[in-house]
Amino acid sequence: MMNFDTQAVPLSHALADALRRFAQLAHTSSWDQWAVQRLTPTQRKILQLLGSRGESMSLSAVARELGVTAATACDSVSALESKKLVCKQRSTTDGRALALALTEGGQNTATALAALPDPLRDAFDALDEKEQETLYRFSIKMLRSLQQRGALPASRMCIRCKFFDPSHSASSSAPHYCHHMQSPLSERQLRIDCSVFEVADAAKQEMLWERFVGHEPKKTESVEDVELVEETEENTYDVIPPTHEMETVEIHAAAATDSED
Repeated sequence: MMNFDTQAVPLSHALADALRRFAQLAHTSSWDQWAVQRLTPTQRKILQLLGSRGESMSLSAVARELGVTAATACDSVSALESKKLVCKQRSTTDGRALALALTEGGQNTATALAALPDPLRDAFDALDEKEQETLYRFSIKMLRSLQQRGALPASRMCIRCKFFDPSHSASSSAPHYCHHMQSPLSERQLRIDCSVFEVADAAKQEMLWERFVGHEPKKTESVEDVELVEETEENTYDVIPPTHEMETVEIHAAAATDSED
């Protein structure tokens, strides 16, 4: 007979295993969808990245953003060039350098790929709206931790941006603010890859993070917690129960009578 106390694994391990199942789903479904377009996952990610930024990017920037080697990025870009989905042009920020941009066909393909069904997105239908927002917030915290340890490349997240103003207002629906867009932000509107991102210095990033985590939603007592407290209070009694206390008084009285005799 299995003993779950001895067979149990740490919760962090169980969570990691669950996330790997999601990653497996994302990977296999991506291969099925992209095979129709004759695109590898890296090629698709490049199209998605260039499409979301709306501007040209250097090869080194693409490799850094995707967390792949320059050689891998170069091979994928060459394949996309041969398919006339990506072209090279002079950088808008450095006229001496070349940058990558989507062709008209590349933009159309990126738009079509974004519209494909995503079984991983469908999985979140099992969660209600509040649960999805909570999971998204936790995901941002996990991504930041991985990026700080160098396990993931730094991304253009709100919590690293100089325009971000966490806990700007007391509004529960939109507590944050973006000074670039001049607009309040709800938890669900936070970005992990923003096109108008500008990195804040290290000191400000730390300040932004402290204010962001300081805005953690307060934990509310569940019905079960309240019932447990009430039940405990009802069953609380003195160290010496009443029956024991009466027995003690009788013993002392008998002893006093014996001493008088």
